[in-house]
Amino acid sequence: MRLFLRLAGAVVLTVLLALMLAPGGTIEAAGHVWDKAAHFAAFGLILWSLGVLFRRLPRLWAASAAVIIGAAVEVMQHFTGRDPSWGDLLADILGVVTALALWALWRGFRPREAFQTSNTR
Repeated sequence: MRLFLRLAGAVVLTVLLALMLAPGGTIEAAGHVWDKAAHFAAFGLILWSLGVLFRRLPRLWAASAAVIIGAAVEVMQHFTGRDPSWGDLLADILGVVTALALWALWRGFRPREAFQTSNTR
């Protein structure tokens, strides 16, 4: 199951990055609200992917990495003919923060090591 999750995480991360860095944008053309919703959901999934791929990475580090990826994507979009946007970065950050909060609720606010230790007894 872990191998399947890691493969799924790698595929999700790769597909999302490819879509965000591809020239031209189909989601952006669909409307402003849907563009922000897509960024919000995408970066929740990016945080999930990072958590699955790098299981020992602390949650806050994974969230920081996701935000850095979001900022890098916005900078790189300038070179692919797309419009970088502070609003997109804000939607990215809100998606990461929401996913981080859901992650913490799901794990019961316990660090990953404590969760694994308590389940092995």
